[in-house]
Amino acid sequence: MHTRRLGASDLDLTVIGLGTWQFGGRWGGADDRDSEAACHGALDAGINWIDTADIYGQGRAEAVVGKVLRARDDHPLVATKGGVAWEVTGDGLRIWREASGAYLRMALERSLTALGRDHVDLYQVHWPVADVPADDTFAELVKMRDEGKIRWIGVSNYDLPDLQAAAEAGPFVSLQVGYHVMRRQVEQQEFPWCADHGVGVLAYGPLAHGLLAGHMDERTTFPPSDWRAQSEFFADEHFSDRVAVARGMQQIAEASGRSGGAAELAVAWVLRRPEVTSAIVGAHDAGQARGAAALAGAPLTPDEEAAIDAVLSEYPAASREYGHGEPPPRT
Repeated sequence: MHTRRLGASDLDLTVIGLGTWQFGGRWGGADDRDSEAACHGALDAGINWIDTADIYGQGRAEAVVGKVLRARDDHPLVATKGGVAWEVTGDGLRIWREASGAYLRMALERSLTALGRDHVDLYQVHWPVADVPADDTFAELVKMRDEGKIRWIGVSNYDLPDLQAAAEAGPFVSLQVGYHVMRRQVEQQEFPWCADHGVGVLAYGPLAHGLLAGHMDERTTFPPSDWRAQSEFFADEHFSDRVAVARGMQQIAEASGRSGGAAELAVAWVLRRPEVTSAIVGAHDAGQARGAAALAGAPLTPDEEAAIDAVLSEYPAASREYGHGEPPPRT
């Protein structure tokens, strides 16, 4: 599979990365054996990096990834994230954003134990925290990098002011952000900033959280254990417009002869941007992981891009800002 260099790092990432949010159970449940098989299937199919986070199942996803790493002779690249704290109370699970240097050091040590590694290739601050100075966050990250626990530092879900503040506080090589045909806001400010500062973009949600995989229609609903049940993207009055966009993209893909359908077209659309290093695609099991790897098809053509723009223009209400399971600020 083709690779791209991540920003100013020495990491050459395949243009598809395996996402592991599903492993934590917030996508309608998870089976650890299927999650392990998904990792093996993705790596065997040519994907060379895995993206995870400590909050995914409160360590569950990292433990699965760690088990897979210990079982293999190759050395896939691993990115994880810290910056969402949690506690289990009598009322259930409570989560909040936390990006202090002291917290991130504790979180990284916990992640290294779960992963069974003495370092991670990329450590990302999961969310910015308004009342935590970037100097506090990055001073400790740089120390941990100098100690050899982190090879490269990245950020996730940062908007332009957060990126600017972070750049003044310390070096980082990547921005992970939600990006797909109906979520394009980051093209206006964050992408140009990344291009100007040598920061690579890791795009999560390129299939619009499953909508562009081609298995949903206007009647699709989700169980309470699936975060999409509470997301405006799937629950507001314009969901039918988004389904129509997915159908339009399927028709474009078929006309172009793309065997991967709308999903392959959606990934090619994300990768058309030179700022994007890799598209992160999740999988519940080995079959889905192999399917994800197969989405690394031919580059988007000008005719395909024009056709997609026409579909989006026909359904302007399909595109909007929306919640995607983000944690609240700390209190």
